[in-house]
Amino acid sequence: MGSILAGDVRLPNKRIGAWLLLAVALVLPLSGSADEAQAADGLRFSLVKTAQSESSDFLLRRGGWQQPQPVQHVAVLIEHRGSRLLFGTGLGRQIDAQLDAELPWRIKRYGPVRPVRDQLDGDGLKVDRIVLGCVRWEHASGLADFPEVPVLASAQSLSYLKAATPPAVLPSQFRHRVRWQSLQFQARPYLSYAQSLDLYGDGQLVLVPLAGHGAVGLFLTLADGRRFFFRGDRLEHESDGVPGHVVALQDGRQQKALGFYPRWVQ
Repeated sequence: MGSILAGDVRLPNKRIGAWLLLAVALVLPLSGSADEAQAADGLRFSLVKTAQSESSDFLLRRGGWQQPQPVQHVAVLIEHRGSRLLFGTGLGRQIDAQLDAELPWRIKRYGPVRPVRDQLDGDGLKVDRIVLGCVRWEHASGLADFPEVPVLASAQSLSYLKAATPPAVLPSQFRHRVRWQSLQFQARPYLSYAQSLDLYGDGQLVLVPLAGHGAVGLFLTLADGRRFFFRGDRLEHESDGVPGHVVALQDGRQQKALGFYPRWVQ
């Protein structure tokens, strides 16, 4: 997989555990320049659609064989307190080359790709941080488009990155310099989760660790009380374990109802 970098220190993949001992603890709450970010003080977010994958496979569910809904490859763009955060990256500029480098035989089921970086650059928007909710290929492809941006990830996620192989994880997506920062979860229960991390200390952006390969979930709570949840990974039933009053953002119908960037939810 080449090597993973912590800041400016290059470490071989087999020493990724050692890197965690050297990583600088993430300073919370996050802060940023309001003038530079040009972001609203109040929380708002937008679903940035990078591509759509169609599946020709059928799944056996209750009631018979059904064709799955198309998969939307999205990232969540968040503005809060003068800073701008990206949760996940969707499919990036180099997705074809990344797949060809590891899995040249694999059929590409996704349609036209509109990378997050291209969409944001077109509007003159920059991000201050990226939270990588999952290191699997469909979530990490766009990292290479933001080499200058710090990337927050859980220790468990980086351990999975060390051990996983294609097609789950593509080494080609991590050959550039990644400015890793370690997420430090705290023993503070949040809903049904035993640990959490309140990014701004105001309860509006809360991260929780998910079971399996170190994935991270994101809860967004708007000023009017509406609450949304986005998984860093993708399960067959994405809304499992989410309270009924919380909107599961990976539900295709909910995404369509909310709309995609440049539409904002606020």
